[in-house]
Amino acid sequence: MVFSKLSISQLATFILSLSIAVVKAQDSEPSVTASIEPAATVVPTDSSAGVPLFAAEAVQLTDPVITELVNDDNEQISDYAYLFAFDNSSAIAPATRSRRVRRAAKCKTYPGDLLWPSKLIWGIFDLLLGGALEPIIPIASPCYKNSVYNNYDATKCAAITAAWGVEKTHYEDPGSVFYPTYEGKTCLQGTDPTALGNCTQGGYSLYSVKATNVAQIQLAVNFARTLNLRLVVKNTGHDYNGRSTGKDALSIWTHNLKDIKYVANYKSPSYSGPAMKIGAGVQGFELYEAADKYGVSALSGICPSVGVAGGYSTGGGHSPLMQLYGMGADQVVALEVVTAAGFFVTATPEINADLYWALLGGGGGTFGIITSAVVKVHPKVAVTTSVFNFTTSATVSNETFWKGAKAFWDEMPTYNKAKTYSYFFISLTNGVYAFEMFPFFATQKTVAEYEALVKPFFTKLTELNIPYKISTQHFDTYYPAYKATFGTINYRVGGYTSIPGNRILPAANWEDATLSAKTFDAVKHAVDNSLRIGLYHQAPANPAKIINSVNPAFRNEASMLIAINPVPATATPAQLAAGSLHLTDVVLGPLRDLTPNGGSYANEADIAEPNWQQAFWGSNYARLLQIKKQWDPTDLFYVHHGVGSETWVVDDGDRGVQTQDGRLCRA
Repeated sequence: MVFSKLSISQLATFILSLSIAVVKAQDSEPSVTASIEPAATVVPTDSSAGVPLFAAEAVQLTDPVITELVNDDNEQISDYAYLFAFDNSSAIAPATRSRRVRRAAKCKTYPGDLLWPSKLIWGIFDLLLGGALEPIIPIASPCYKNSVYNNYDATKCAAITAAWGVEKTHYEDPGSVFYPTYEGKTCLQGTDPTALGNCTQGGYSLYSVKATNVAQIQLAVNFARTLNLRLVVKNTGHDYNGRSTGKDALSIWTHNLKDIKYVANYKSPSYSGPAMKIGAGVQGFELYEAADKYGVSALSGICPSVGVAGGYSTGGGHSPLMQLYGMGADQVVALEVVTAAGFFVTATPEINADLYWALLGGGGGTFGIITSAVVKVHPKVAVTTSVFNFTTSATVSNETFWKGAKAFWDEMPTYNKAKTYSYFFISLTNGVYAFEMFPFFATQKTVAEYEALVKPFFTKLTELNIPYKISTQHFDTYYPAYKATFGTINYRVGGYTSIPGNRILPAANWEDATLSAKTFDAVKHAVDNSLRIGLYHQAPANPAKIINSVNPAFRNEASMLIAINPVPATATPAQLAAGSLHLTDVVLGPLRDLTPNGGSYANEADIAEPNWQQAFWGSNYARLLQIKKQWDPTDLFYVHHGVGSETWVVDDGDRGVQTQDGRLCRA
């Protein structure tokens, strides 16, 4: 070996690889020879977030705990203590710290690599976690007779297949995700084994840490950073682009952090009023239910299963109450976070303000791992809901139908001004156009006030001789209204026969009649060239002072459009590529051209969104990238099209669309 031809970083990596290889050779078939206690201590619950730590957050990894590991009489612990230490921990000798992987590594560490942990190291890790480490086995593997998992079970397969479209099936599994297309479709459900291919791990993470306390999250972060493992954060798996999975990754599953605490009189320099502190695993339906119990209203998404403190708030978060109180991210007044260095910190507008700003809008899985959030809650909100639809028929021509749809389009600025919200679909199926409202959500409106608001629209339908069906109800509080409408929708979880994307449409596109007509024509074009189009009329209330990184396009929004493009269930890579390109260019392209000041919602994005940095974050991107480099200098946290991800690529071969079934390497 001619060392003079290696750079300093290459030489350091080679020496570290060699040292680990020697260790592996020494313990190729090892076993843990002594009992090992969990690496954790209980700290005081005081927090500068303004609400005491949850019990799970008070169980932490600290430098004194690391020192105990370093000095342990059991060599199996002391020899490997450095793997679990904080970045630049004072408990680890400088000579040992220098062994760590840094930016020199071109790819993350994978099985077969010299740095991949031995069975002994995985075993020690599990014991230090208190037994929280589990291998991830694809949820549909019982459907396969000849898989490496050797767990074929016809009864289990039938149950999994029957429940495949149910959200709970996936969010209660540590590895499963809602949309398997972007995992790689490597182990799909089905009761006929002869019709199935092979079931492989694919893009599913390899191990999961079932986190029930902060110490476990810190251990996993430090372990992954030190050995350069790919790290994934998962709560529910509700992500359009597969950002909660990754091939051979170590996954931190935050789903079981379910604590909720109501704070009647929260006080901080930036907010005083009622609030709730919620754990990272709390989902929308759980927050809504708790808020209703305490006689207040809280914000989350329309899908009941979404995780509130994680991807929802970090992505910005739109809501049926956004027109009254702002974006989901605008509700968060404090966060508790495990950083890439392994430290547990508080982030508020006053404390670690840059991290707070970046986390709320900058995207999930990118800047740190949130363990809890303190969120504003609001007074009870009365709601009138209305569900209605109309279609083409023998008496309603295509032209007449679109005049009816245009009548609603023209009224959307009025509806936004009245602080209401709606979610509806326009589709073309077997030659029939359909307009389906799911629902119109008239917050703080009586039935009479709602009917007065929408009277011009329905008068226009009557003038056009368009028959319609309508059902209107009034609710005294938000949660029953939500359950009766959004709570009943089939969100098509588990599907892999379509590719979604979206566009945020600015209010300015309605202010000029010509531009409004062109934009509406682009919507019609999208309907004619896709499976169906979902639309919202929504205009979030903006805070007096913006202190987070929510996509600026939301601050001037009048509507958001979600396009759904079909692909065959058995699509080849070429068919997936064609479907993706059609969505990006044909369906969404005209709308993108007409909305230069619009953007895209990263949480529901086109997997191939062009110029995604601008689309997702606009003028905020440069600062977000700067903060990313400061808080995560080794790029521990990666998600597809996340801040800083342009320097990485997942080498998944020719799959048609980007999946997570491949090695993550420097671009």
